[in-house]
Amino acid sequence: LPRARFEMAPKRQRTASPGQSPHAEHAPPPSDDDDDSTQAFANLVDDPMSSSQMSVTDNPTPRPHDTVKRNRSSSNANAALDGGGGSGGGPSEAVPLAKDKSIHDRVHGTVALPPLLVAVMDTPHFQRLDQIQQLGGCHFVYPSAKHSRKEHSIGVAHLAGTLLKHLRVQQPELQISDDDVLCVQLAGLVHDLGHGPFSHMYETFVKWQGGQEELRAAELPLGEEREAAAARAARLQRWEHEEMSVLLFDDLLDSNRIELSAYCSSAACPAEQRRFVKALVKGLKPAEEWPQDIGRDKSKRFLFDIVSNSRNGVDVDKLDYLLRDAMACHGASRPFELSRLFESTRVITPHSDRIRGARWTQDGRLEGGRRDRPARASADAVQAQAQAQICFQLKVATDLVEIYTLRAKLHKKLYQHHTANVAELMITDVLKLANDHFSFRGSDNAATTLAQAALDPKAFARLTDAILDSIYVSLEEGLDEAQGLIERMKKRDYYRQIGRSTQISPLPQCYYCGELTEIRSKFCGACGKKCKGRLHASERPDEPHGPNNPAVAQLIGKRPPDFEQDILTFVDEAWRGEVGTCSDVDWCVWLVDIKPPSCSKCSVLGGDHGDNLYWRVYDPLWNTGFYNPKEEGEQK
Repeated sequence: LPRARFEMAPKRQRTASPGQSPHAEHAPPPSDDDDDSTQAFANLVDDPMSSSQMSVTDNPTPRPHDTVKRNRSSSNANAALDGGGGSGGGPSEAVPLAKDKSIHDRVHGTVALPPLLVAVMDTPHFQRLDQIQQLGGCHFVYPSAKHSRKEHSIGVAHLAGTLLKHLRVQQPELQISDDDVLCVQLAGLVHDLGHGPFSHMYETFVKWQGGQEELRAAELPLGEEREAAAARAARLQRWEHEEMSVLLFDDLLDSNRIELSAYCSSAACPAEQRRFVKALVKGLKPAEEWPQDIGRDKSKRFLFDIVSNSRNGVDVDKLDYLLRDAMACHGASRPFELSRLFESTRVITPHSDRIRGARWTQDGRLEGGRRDRPARASADAVQAQAQAQICFQLKVATDLVEIYTLRAKLHKKLYQHHTANVAELMITDVLKLANDHFSFRGSDNAATTLAQAALDPKAFARLTDAILDSIYVSLEEGLDEAQGLIERMKKRDYYRQIGRSTQISPLPQCYYCGELTEIRSKFCGACGKKCKGRLHASERPDEPHGPNNPAVAQLIGKRPPDFEQDILTFVDEAWRGEVGTCSDVDWCVWLVDIKPPSCSKCSVLGGDHGDNLYWRVYDPLWNTGFYNPKEEGEQK
């Protein structure tokens, strides 16, 4: 009530006239509306519940609406998902706030979010992320791995604004507008809207369901029904959470009547701003054609490097989840310092003949590099790398290496933990078993299955991790097997490994002691003898230090889909002997691998360890731009 009183009767500095009481110096000037404002405040005191016309946050509204209210009840939340709002029959309009809202984050401390982001957060579409865990099934191994996609989204929005505001201060010539900052922050906030229950496990389930429907469609007679079933199966197999994030973002703005024009500058087109945010969520590949309908020219290409960087993979999304996951699971204080990294950033347009110290020839060949191995490059690739991009000072190159090292450690100890992978496999099996028997309330209150929700944004917006408990307590028939799996998970009775596992090492072995050696090593670190003549483990399966499983020699150089069946074919007889006959056993191959970053550069290295034997190595910083401010022409 005191805050409401100050908002309704703000203090005004006035000079006291002669003979006037000093206490009247700050009193508001008399007006004809004094009686009305006094009566309004008296009504507010008499009926405190009548304050629903005030903003639900601690921010006063810049423009009052006589008939607009921000509905917060659960019934109105459900109506918002169906396209409706309050009792008036139409969706309620979000009242714009006047200033930023402060939120305390466990990783970044106090963060300030602009009013548009607060309005987006106060919607059912975004609040569902609070019930979707960031790490899926990793909490079965690390009990503290329970942070949500909501926390991560807020952190990404904060980091995106911090980085872009730094660039605007350091380089005014970039002409970064307030609308640019707002749209990039909004893209960071909504980039994970399309994640389903248990994040990537739902995506795996949807694509598997698409394959099953494709098989069923092939059995139908030729006609429109078969074509429709095949088209639906193809949509499920191509389903990506980024596309669903874009669809949910549109539905979020329309269902809750959030007008971007109320927050952006008057000169900006709301439709172009919306398309720009969606383009930022999906990302833009270096050689991809520039979209012409986002209200910005190619000089703003660097804005796509902030949230989803397809050029070199260093974006605020990756920086936030690596920090958040490491701190939540391993108790690390701060594995790397973001402020040092952000302070070293600049937007630079490299010349095409000076990219990575190499020289592009007229015929599109790249001369230079390791062992002067020329590489073919198209004109589009050269032009793509010569666009304006976010670069880093050379002194923070080791910091970026530490970030990718942390990524590799988290993959080995957290993301690819064998127990977590088994738990996620069981959750995926639960979704598969329950799909044909379990339904929930979708759009227009129609019964919807788990797979059908992937093609219906309004129904998808109701899916959270709570779907597992809903299946567990459901009384519908046909869920006995799915509920039995959930019961096993609650007892930590996970799938068990049958037989032994084989680890294929990517490093060469010493010929004398069998220890693994680095590719460029001249001498073995264990026995000290020369590494010349050393061979890969697959080359010497009969040696004492070579693998005993003959399948290993058959698998080197093959793609994972190609050698899954080979593992089952060449599996040792001892494996099968442990469980008796194999006819009653369902064999499952689970491949665990740390994939190289998609933006990394693959090179082939040879050496003194054998003829016709090479190793593939990846440089994650190959496409990352660096500059030295102490050198002349550092802008080039």
